This record gives sequence, C-alpha cells and structure tokens, in this order.
Amino acid sequence: MNDTQNLEQRTESIRIQIMQRYEALGTITTSKAVLKIARPLLKLMPEDEDEFIDLCDELMQTREWIMLQLITTWIKTRKTLYQMKYFSTYQDWLYNYANDWGSCDILCYRVLNPMVEKFPKLYQTVKRWAISDKIYTRRASAVCLLNSSGFSFSVHVPFEWVEQICNIHKQDKHIHIQKGIGWLLKYAYLTYPVRTEKYLRSNLSILSRTTYRYALEKMEPEKRSYYMKLTNPSKK
Repeated sequence: MNDTQNLEQRTESIRIQIMQRYEALGTITTSKAVLKIARPLLKLMPEDEDEFIDLCDELMQTREWIMLQLITTWIKTRKTLYQMKYFSTYQDWLYNYANDWGSCDILCYRVLNPMVEKFPKLYQTVKRWAISDKIYTRRASAVCLLNSSGFSFSVHVPFEWVEQICNIHKQDKHIHIQKGIGWLLKYAYLTYPVRTEKYLRSNLSILSRTTYRYALEKMEPEKRSYYMKLTNPSKK
C-alpha cells in the first residue's frame, strides 16, 4: 500500500469518527459544543506537523462545515502550525472553502490573523485578496486584520494597513464587505482612536451607512451621537 492510499484510508477513518461525534451533538452545534468533541478527536491526528496538515487538507476536501470548525480549532490549539511553509495551504482553504461569511471569519480568526501578525510580509498577499473576484476572499482581507482573543477583538497591525484595506473596499457594494470594514474600523478605534476618527471624517461622504454605523459602535455614547449627526440621512 502506498503513501497516498494510507492517507486516503486514514482520512476516511477519521472522517467517519468525526461525523459520528458531530451527529451525536444533534442541534447543539455551538462553538463550545464543537470544542468538546475537538479535543478527543485531535488525539486521532498525526503528531508529525507535515502529516497533520496533509490530513487536514484531505478532510477539508469533504466540504463538511464541521471540518473547517475542527481543523481551525486544532491549529489554534497546537499553535506550532503557524509556519510559512503551510501558508499556501491555508490560502487554498480560503479560496476553496470560505464560501460564506461564517467560514471566512472562522478561518480568519483562528488561522489567517495569527499568520499575518507573525509574518508581516504576508500583508502584501492580503492586499491581493482585497481585489479578488471572490466576495469572501475580499472580506478576509479586512477580517484577517482582527485579532480574536476570548470573547472580544482587537487590532494589533499598523493603522496604515487598516486604512489601505478600507480604502480599497470603501465603495464596494456587497453588504458583507461593508460590514467587514465597518467591523475592522470599530476595533481599530480602540487601538487608534484619533486616527480612526480622522479616517471617518475624511470619508464621511464615501463610506456606506452600514460601514459607518458599525465603525461607531465602540465609541463613547456622546461621541457616537455626535458622529451620527454628521451622516447624510438620505445615504444608504
């Protein structure tokens, strides 16, 4: 039996066990519930990092939602897999399996953001995502700049990156892109309040109402009220 057959057999064996545990959850598929099955299932995966990623890639090809949930959780748990040699695989997952905002965001929080923060040169790739024909690749260019820890988010990357990505997207008509950059600006405000305010004022007539309102959500009530009064009520 060759290596390819071994990988296929192991993939199928683990896939069956994953689906059994997943189906046992019934309708309870919260992140907490998924984490509960992720820990024992991780023990079935190879210790060797290259073999681990190869097997994850095979599992991703099933296109089952639970695979993305588990694999990104495993990578976040192991931590040692944030390596440049695996980035092309992670990028392929973005291109091929991030087909809605949920899958896009999970991949960004758990895998792509840690990679971009660890390897700043990847920002050049992020800028290429921003001009993709794929909606959720474009969204990823904004969401991958958000650091997720616990139940909140923050922005650790330079504000110049935030500004450049928002400039590329600020006239994008897709609602999930508008929300994505609004979300990025919302948390950028906590790290860079003065520069974020300046950006909002400079782009008041350009940003969509959706982006603008999202961007104000972390401001103090009085300041948020002030900025809301600056908006054009006829703008959509």
